[in-house]
Amino acid sequence: MATVANDTVVVETLAEMRALARQPTVWVALFSAGCVVGLTGPFGTFDALPALVRIAYWLVCVTVTFWIGYVVSYVTTTLAEDLGLSARLSLCVGALAASLPVTAMLALFHLIVFDTPFWADAVRLLPYVVAICLAAAILTEAFASASREVAPVVDASVPQEPAWLAQLPQHLGRDLVLLQAQDHYLKVETALGHTLIRAKLNDAAEELGAYGFRLHRSWWVARKAVHSYRYSNGSPVVVLQDGRTLPVGRTYRRSVKDALQESVAASV
Repeated sequence: MATVANDTVVVETLAEMRALARQPTVWVALFSAGCVVGLTGPFGTFDALPALVRIAYWLVCVTVTFWIGYVVSYVTTTLAEDLGLSARLSLCVGALAASLPVTAMLALFHLIVFDTPFWADAVRLLPYVVAICLAAAILTEAFASASREVAPVVDASVPQEPAWLAQLPQHLGRDLVLLQAQDHYLKVETALGHTLIRAKLNDAAEELGAYGFRLHRSWWVARKAVHSYRYSNGSPVVVLQDGRTLPVGRTYRRSVKDALQESVAASV
């Protein structure tokens, strides 16, 4: 079977990390959180460190532990969902798993800077870290869910004509199959071929409405082009009518399943 893209859990996680790291709001949030924690000085750091040193210390701690926690949480949550656990339970499992390396990293920082006993400090920190990881996971998932709402199924056989379609050469027609984000360009594939145009995937997918759906940060697919949903190398994919497969990002899994179920219901 020909494959358009083959994301393992690790590859998908790294791709999501890169996408997240390119968002300025993430770094602003980490900087703000580090400054707030640095000013309040929890776990004895208020009295132990001067203000500027304390803020710098917590900026490093917050940034390092966030990325460690994100990787572990994302991988664990993905694997838990693949094992059949519900989305909410998988999210909690991922947060609990992330709390362990985050706690270990904080205890290591304290050991290096304050010479505190590693294991005693880790036991003391763990309940706080678990609570923070659970809250962060819930808030992150709520934000992601709000941003990936699936358009209702209307007359999906007749898409609207977005302005960017005018960029397509006439010989390619308008029978869209795939859209793929490629830096500042959009690869558009129709039943007759493909080309690159200047457009953003987010805008293009929104303008196409129910004619198709996002299934990855880099991919959009027309509903009629999808044959089935299955797993490949431990990661979910959609199989196209021509046998190719496309990766389904973790944050899109629920919406992709809902969209496919709606398509089946609409065709009955």
